[in-house]
Amino acid sequence: MVNLTIDDKQVTVPKDATIYDAAKAAGIRIPILCHDKKLHPFGGCRMCLVEVEQMKGRQIPACTTPVTEGMIVRTMTDEIIQARKMVLELLLLKHPIDCPVCDAAGDCDLQNLTYEYKVNGNRFQDEKFQHKIDYENPLIERDMNRCIHCGKCARICDEIVSFGAYTFINRGIEAKIGTEFDGPLNCEFCGSCVSVCPVGALISRPFKFKARWWALNKVKSVCSYCGTGCQLTLGVKDDKVLTTIYDENQGFHNGQLCTRGRFGYQFINSDKRLTTPLVRKNGSLQPATWDEALGLVAAKLAEEKNAGGKTVAGLATPRLTNEELFLFKKLFRDGLGSDNVDHSAGYAHAALTAGAAESFGGTASPATVADIQASNLLLVVKTDAYETHPVLGFEINLGVKRKDIDLRVLSDKRGKLSKLPKAVTYVHKPGQEVALVNALAQVILAENLQDATASGIDGFDALKQQLDAFAPEKVAAACGLDADTIKTLARDYAKAAKALIILPLGLGYPGHGKALAQALANLALLTGKVGKEGCGVLYLGEKNNSQGAADLGLFPTAGGADADAILAGCQNGSIKTLIVAGENPVVSYPDRKKIEAALDKVEFLVVQDLFLTETAAKAHVVLPVCSFAEKNGTYTSVGRAVQRVNQAIKPVGDARSDFAILNGLLAGLTGNAPYADTTAVFAEIAATVPAYAGLTMAGLGETGAILPATIKPRFVAVEAAAIPAESGKFALVTGSALYHCGTMSRFGEGPMYVCPEGYVELCRDDAQALNVKEGEAVVVKSAAGELKLKVKVGARMPQGVVFAPYHFGEASVNSIAVGAPVTWVSISK
Repeated sequence: MVNLTIDDKQVTVPKDATIYDAAKAAGIRIPILCHDKKLHPFGGCRMCLVEVEQMKGRQIPACTTPVTEGMIVRTMTDEIIQARKMVLELLLLKHPIDCPVCDAAGDCDLQNLTYEYKVNGNRFQDEKFQHKIDYENPLIERDMNRCIHCGKCARICDEIVSFGAYTFINRGIEAKIGTEFDGPLNCEFCGSCVSVCPVGALISRPFKFKARWWALNKVKSVCSYCGTGCQLTLGVKDDKVLTTIYDENQGFHNGQLCTRGRFGYQFINSDKRLTTPLVRKNGSLQPATWDEALGLVAAKLAEEKNAGGKTVAGLATPRLTNEELFLFKKLFRDGLGSDNVDHSAGYAHAALTAGAAESFGGTASPATVADIQASNLLLVVKTDAYETHPVLGFEINLGVKRKDIDLRVLSDKRGKLSKLPKAVTYVHKPGQEVALVNALAQVILAENLQDATASGIDGFDALKQQLDAFAPEKVAAACGLDADTIKTLARDYAKAAKALIILPLGLGYPGHGKALAQALANLALLTGKVGKEGCGVLYLGEKNNSQGAADLGLFPTAGGADADAILAGCQNGSIKTLIVAGENPVVSYPDRKKIEAALDKVEFLVVQDLFLTETAAKAHVVLPVCSFAEKNGTYTSVGRAVQRVNQAIKPVGDARSDFAILNGLLAGLTGNAPYADTTAVFAEIAATVPAYAGLTMAGLGETGAILPATIKPRFVAVEAAAIPAESGKFALVTGSALYHCGTMSRFGEGPMYVCPEGYVELCRDDAQALNVKEGEAVVVKSAAGELKLKVKVGARMPQGVVFAPYHFGEASVNSIAVGAPVTWVSISK
């Protein structure tokens, strides 16, 4: 630690701190324009000039100057104030004074500092810039006339996003922030540049002219898209969410969001929202009152209860809060006596609810998000981890670029992670993940690289015997990697001091289930890389509350039917009543024909949703519900993080929260008084779910809590399913697009601006062989059916392998994919 004095105040800080860091720790504010806590110090704006006595009073930038023992610093001398005023005058020399029409007014650091330092004139004169304003980007407007050359946009895009869309071009007075060939901005559209811009050079187009910053009510919450659990601040006016507000002190991610979190909020106030209950009459859905709609539902559930609850089932989305999921489960368990409940098609959560449960003794990852940057080696299964959880992708970027973490990727295609410095991507044949991971484990055992504790773990002998069939020489050809490559990776993983495995889950990844989760768990347990910092397996649940759904047992736990059996029961008549809360099986579950046939045949279908989705359109009763911005509760995200969701606006139209609906139905069935509020339900969760013991809603505060990890290790021998190839056909793999999450992002303007429809992606060689070009339509045909998709041509797909995202309702990929890890297809014009 280092001791120094700032403005006569004694300060003790770590030796790697800067003067700016020390002043901030002491509560002393030093103005700055080019600094952000996530970025390397830049020292470009010169607003943070201070005087250091030991340097004979010389003015130096606080953000780039390291502290030294005994240093005496002055931050507000007359000379410093005059210097800062001159900096502001020089910045305003070229900067347009268009604050009345600038969207950043009120949130502009330059404007605020000009006011603070009373710069109401300028000793310097020059012509203003006349740069062309970039209006072409649908989400980010660039006005380089307002730019002050702080470089924050270029730095965050390079250092953290690792895209490099911006850079300084030209020199001297002609210098500016430019893009590739100085053309329109074309990037990942994460909005990180907008969030850190201290002026109005970069603004959010969806928010432009919507409201003034000082008129916004700012409400902290948690993003409702993927399972990362990013905290965000909603900007609210007149009961509408108008934007998301950047806060560098919010969450592990320091306020940084992806495209969905930054620009996908528009679904909250979409004019497509359901605002009144609908009841099917004479073959069509008609508006109804809540009393009528709930009366029909309550009567049908009472009938099911009297019949023993065997013919009623429920499917719920893991986008619901913990409190709502708890009530959904309780409605069936206590109210109806049924265990026929599930979510995510029954397989997209199996890595947690079956895989982790058997291997580690609990339905959660034994690792946390903090372990990503604390590791020495990251073994990521599929480059899609960046697409499914972009902000965790930023964490990987930071770990690799700043901490020199060794990145290895097992994937059936290349991707963003493959481009990171020194990253090694092992491109294997589709569907061969389990065989490949088993081969890695076999090498570790064969070369005696296992940890000393491994032999004492239950199941060790059975695993060792089973892995004999997975020697690299035996599986190399099937995996598409040579034996020496497999052996080298196994040795590197085993010898790393700290290694973390990352596995994305989701409805688009049917091969990422129980078997793969357990094979990866075996690998971590064999090498003793569990229960230690920077080690373990991090399972990336797809939705914002996927971990909560696993924790609360939203799947059959007492012999009930899983999602597949529920839908089969709808088809054969053994399930007569189905409640679907937020799921959209018609689009997101495999085998659309089968799903539609089942839902068309079920006697009574109730759907609770924000929109009239493809599934809701088939219902007998549709109940309009609230978005995350209209309710209170908690989510549990990747790495066991429990965080609060806070109501920001009133319910849209006559919508009610899933909590209110389920609470009323449960009380009616059981005869018990309804819960008073979400706090009461969370208290019962804490009392009945061991991992949540001791937690209170109030105690979560703004930062949340990390649930304890329960690790009861056990080896599970896992067989690799055979993936028979079909000669002359392409291997179709499905998954997530970077800009979408599930099917809800289709209702957000931002994601749909940049990725409005489905596509099939293939490599240049395959495109050339098929004589197709970017954007052309092709027919993709499988044994299950065919559909027409536009072509996307790139460099990341191996020859013979094609990819299609699963999010879209029109030409949905589940029309041809029925749940296998690989679907064999033909492609023609």
